[in-house]
Amino acid sequence: MCFIIVNCAILASVFTVAVGGEPLETPDQAEKAIEFSADPNDWPMYNRDVAGTRYNPAEKTISKENVSKLIEKWRFPAADAKEKIGVVHAVVVVRGEVFFGTETLTPTFYKLRPDGKVHWSYRPPPRKGAPLLAFGLPTEGFINAALVTNDTVYVADLGGRVYALDCATGKERWQIDSRVKPFPGAHSSNCIFAAPIFAEDKVIVAGGGYEHGVAANPFNACCTGRGFVAALEPDTGKVVWKYDVGPEPKKLDPPVKIKDAYGTHTFYYGPSTSSVWSTPSYEATTRTIFFGTDCHNSPRQPTADDPKLYTKHSCAVIAVDATTGKEKWVTQLNAGDVWNYLLPAYDPKTGIYKDQSIGDTPKPYWILWNGRRRLVVGVGGKNGVFYILDALTGEILSQTPPYNGPPTNPPLKLNPRTLALPSAIGGLQTGCATDGKSVFTNGIDILGLATSKDKTFVPPTGGRVVSLSLDTRVEYWRHERPKVAAVGGTKEKPAFTNVGDPIASGIAVANGVLYFTTTVSNKLVSVDAATGKSLKEIDLGPVWCGPVVSRGRVYVGTGNLLFAPGNPKEAYFPKSEFGAVYSFGLPGEDEVSRMKADR
Repeated sequence: MCFIIVNCAILASVFTVAVGGEPLETPDQAEKAIEFSADPNDWPMYNRDVAGTRYNPAEKTISKENVSKLIEKWRFPAADAKEKIGVVHAVVVVRGEVFFGTETLTPTFYKLRPDGKVHWSYRPPPRKGAPLLAFGLPTEGFINAALVTNDTVYVADLGGRVYALDCATGKERWQIDSRVKPFPGAHSSNCIFAAPIFAEDKVIVAGGGYEHGVAANPFNACCTGRGFVAALEPDTGKVVWKYDVGPEPKKLDPPVKIKDAYGTHTFYYGPSTSSVWSTPSYEATTRTIFFGTDCHNSPRQPTADDPKLYTKHSCAVIAVDATTGKEKWVTQLNAGDVWNYLLPAYDPKTGIYKDQSIGDTPKPYWILWNGRRRLVVGVGGKNGVFYILDALTGEILSQTPPYNGPPTNPPLKLNPRTLALPSAIGGLQTGCATDGKSVFTNGIDILGLATSKDKTFVPPTGGRVVSLSLDTRVEYWRHERPKVAAVGGTKEKPAFTNVGDPIASGIAVANGVLYFTTTVSNKLVSVDAATGKSLKEIDLGPVWCGPVVSRGRVYVGTGNLLFAPGNPKEAYFPKSEFGAVYSFGLPGEDEVSRMKADR
């Protein structure tokens, strides 16, 4: 049974709260601040709501007093099942029914009943007529969450396709392929990493030309793709408007050469602003969509008047009009970032870390700023910084301190309030959360990754969750993950020792408890939202998925093949091509009886 979406135009999907967490009684907003579906118990999209909070305010069953009693209620496939499914990176839950796709094996999208049994499954048809490129360009697989409405499931895949499936039967209603016409600006490298949301009665999707690996192809004259955000008609998939990130890539005349520690690299087309992999957010009172952007895969043409190799649109937060797609403002957070798989992730001449994109969802909410109420967006970046921006202008109001030193271990002159260290897969990746009283950031420390030829694969050194005031000025607590004694290899001869335990997953917040997964120790962890104290840890096996919480259950997917699968030098992230979905709850009644009682 699917939930009913209310009209987004009448919602004020922002937190009307002060810095201290007390409600700011803004007229016609206080009662509607975070409601999206008719049933607030549901988690119907990646961030649970269009504001990107990752907070379920309706959860009352699991609390910090009883979360330690969580047990496995079911898993799919069952532990003794012969059936195997691929890696699961994201799940959503509506009235106890679980929706998710798999990335590996034969990518499939599933709907499970409340007892964990399959209701239906959908396998995308083979791609027809679209050119395929080698060198790391994905062509299929689901890596992010679906959007579940009253009658339709919207989901997108790494091959650049968006699907609308009947919620009751799984039958395909329509699909569009962003790699081929008639999709406007279709590009053969388009991928969709971001999860869809609903705004202004349209389905909002984000993606673009993912050419980090394509650039390594010696037969490819890099790079011609760029990121996009598009609004689709829910019933047909027709593109209502499409926003393209930055200027259209053109032939570079003359070609642009970049010399670094890895050699000299020649670019023939640019500027290419890579795929938007930040799941967008929506703020109804200003009718604005916010999202973050990736770095440049290739540079712009420098001139005597403007020698920069980058545009303002790379590694930025962008606000666009939700009704037209027209750009409102652009705030660049990491300048000078031209990077692909051929280039090092740190430039010792400039001290600039590369691949410092904005993958976290910009979250709109209200704060008290210098004695006045102000609408802001809070967002984390791969540079390890959490920013507060004015939602109307994009002005940076506040931020946590960055690390600006070289990639040494230990880092030099580290500010104690730095949240995470920058790197190509470090910092604040995605999935920071807020309950309207605090901001909760995750973190990955892997500072030396891809910074020199002989240190391409280095293990992470740490990970943590940090609780901040809504304006970032006060740090309430930080939960530091302990080092993992040994990873990979054998018991007698492990591949790595004393390895940091990053938190790459999205954080879920419900009833005073935070939930997240760890990527080296491979645990589902719950901590007290008020103190950061660990409450419960459950071993999962290889995992990169963030948990969700709904109706007294915690759901999480498992499996992980991200980042150099099979490479023994990178075994500090345990790998598995197989995945599963788990449901954890308190001892007692099962999902079926709970759903019957709820109905």
